[in-house]
Amino acid sequence: MMRWLPIVLLILTSGPLPGASSSSRWKINLEQSHGLQSFDREISAFWMIQQGVLFLTPDRVLAYQVNRTQEQVRLAPRDASGGAGNFVLNIKVLSVQDGHLIKSLNLPTNGAVSSVIATRGGGFLARTGSALYLYSADFAPVASRELPLKKSGRVESWQVRVSPSGAEVVLLHEEVLGEAEVLSDNTVLHDGEAKVEVEILNSETLKPEKTFTLSHTLPFWAPADKVLLSSNPAHSYSDGQLGTLDFNGHWSPIRAEFDLAKSSCPYSLSAIDGQRVVLYGCEAFTVLSTSGKRLFSRSDGRYVFRSVAASGSYLAAACDHYRVGSDIPHSGWDLSTRADHIEVYDLDRRSRLFSVPVHRERVYYALSPQGDLAVVDGPSLEMVQAGH
Repeated sequence: MMRWLPIVLLILTSGPLPGASSSSRWKINLEQSHGLQSFDREISAFWMIQQGVLFLTPDRVLAYQVNRTQEQVRLAPRDASGGAGNFVLNIKVLSVQDGHLIKSLNLPTNGAVSSVIATRGGGFLARTGSALYLYSADFAPVASRELPLKKSGRVESWQVRVSPSGAEVVLLHEEVLGEAEVLSDNTVLHDGEAKVEVEILNSETLKPEKTFTLSHTLPFWAPADKVLLSSNPAHSYSDGQLGTLDFNGHWSPIRAEFDLAKSSCPYSLSAIDGQRVVLYGCEAFTVLSTSGKRLFSRSDGRYVFRSVAASGSYLAAACDHYRVGSDIPHSGWDLSTRADHIEVYDLDRRSRLFSVPVHRERVYYALSPQGDLAVVDGPSLEMVQAGH
């Protein structure tokens, strides 16, 4: 848990920001046009949340979703994905200019983990269960990699992420042998034990370039270019520090040039590029340089900054509005949030460009290097651009 985002940001940046206007380039219904289900469908199984949207290039946007095949497939040996044909990863690639369909792919997968991640030059990774496939910009399969589970630890998983430039693929294979136990007063009962294997792969070939191991899990981490940004790998819990982890496994803390006040609210991080990182959560986010300088910040006590997306000099943040009431389900404190809007910022100019309202419980979005925003809200995919 990251507990040191400065409370002073509430004073410095609270309240609305002026912003430019925006316009919708196009909006399509993915159910009617491309046979996908609503991205806000009722969740009854884990595979139903395996979906998303991303930019492959400034001219191509990709939406993906896992669905069950219409007819139950007969029992058969599992393929490289770990599935036997009952699930499919539906991929739709559309034109950013007008929304017309460029390419459709249907890849067999399983009911566990599936995703699509952009690399660079229009290439992308498709994870289908225990298999990872690399596709070129012309949708040809280039390379593949298995992600096998040893099943020797209490908890085991593979995480796959790509650096902001798209040049490096980072695989993190985590086997948890003993979980950390930390009391509310930060007393450590058990530091945890794990075996974490980290691999850095070339995004054009999936060939390994660097490997190293850690003896503790990373509560948070994100690939930057040429390094990882992470919690302190000396512990299986967060001690409140953020640092850089090089590809030899050496970690160095980032020393902030301003006071970092503690908070009981968890925060997350994402790398913008090799020199900038954004910390977000609760009512605020802040952009830091890897040298510890604060570059930009935003805070508003009405909202929770639930997630962020960065591309080039632009940053998008999903804002959930606080709501209070005794009739709100699953709210032990009578406090919950609802999706409200997505804000887009120009980090170079340190200003907000535009805001887009959203309506469904689960909203997916992506940001292009030009500041275009792709938003999947229920069954609809909309392309929004800043006004001039």
